[in-house]
Amino acid sequence: MLIAEKLKQRDQLSEAELSIADYILKLGVELEHYSTRNLAEETYTSPATVIRLCKKLGFSGFEEFKRELLKEFQYLDHPEEDVDRNFPFSKDDTMMRAANSISQLYEDTIRDTMELLSYPVLQKAVRLLKKSRNIFIFSAGTAINQAESFREKMLKIGKRVSISNNLNYQLYEAGCMTPEDVAVIISYSGETEKMLQVAAECRKLGAPLIAVTSLGENSLSRLAACTLTVSSKESLFHNIGDFSTHVSVQLILDILYSSYFWLDYERNYERKLKKTRQLEKRRRSSNAMIMQPEIGDKG
Repeated sequence: MLIAEKLKQRDQLSEAELSIADYILKLGVELEHYSTRNLAEETYTSPATVIRLCKKLGFSGFEEFKRELLKEFQYLDHPEEDVDRNFPFSKDDTMMRAANSISQLYEDTIRDTMELLSYPVLQKAVRLLKKSRNIFIFSAGTAINQAESFREKMLKIGKRVSISNNLNYQLYEAGCMTPEDVAVIISYSGETEKMLQVAAECRKLGAPLIAVTSLGENSLSRLAACTLTVSSKESLFHNIGDFSTHVSVQLILDILYSSYFWLDYERNYERKLKKTRQLEKRRRSSNAMIMQPEIGDKG
């Protein structure tokens, strides 16, 4: 749930806290210039009440609350994009206009995902992958198919990744994990029942969890060691293709692989080259452009 949504929950807050919450929502990004004392003075409350509100919302204090809420405000207040994430084209569009709209949606989603990407979080996620014995990927949706591409790339450089398309098997796999393994759970809502069961099992067994989910606090992110945030401007149900979510998830998985590869670039490249020589030696093409020589192709 977004912080702004929590601030609107009337039954959760006292009268004094409600007055502070309403004032904060009215301020928007201007909150950056306010302290606990400023807020208390403007709402005829006290600094202690401001801090109590922040803690009630799950933050250690006002500074953490302000930092995270400003990040949320800035994301939500982003200028309107040319393409509607949920309905990027209409029945009256030409085929090429629809194609151009999808292309623009991809560009918007990639930019959006990169704005949400945090270096410290990415660094922590890659460290968890590096020190793990096995990587297990869980998802109840089509993201599990996207994860197959991540799995293939990781296997080529010698890192074991397990994926099961059977939801019941995923629960059994989670029950076999150890603190030496790591789980990656992909869930746009962060509230999918089966994925929360998997996450709870991982937590119980001490296996660290990397969540790939939407912006804002949700049940999955609360169980995770770190959370990689996907572009979160697409409706969960009212859309014509989940285009934006799929692009964002794929980008995050490719970034995870690339960052892991970068940790030991030369060795990983040699591993990949060796594997492809062994297993893909029959691949040929008459197109000279894609049949690149091996020497000097690493950049």
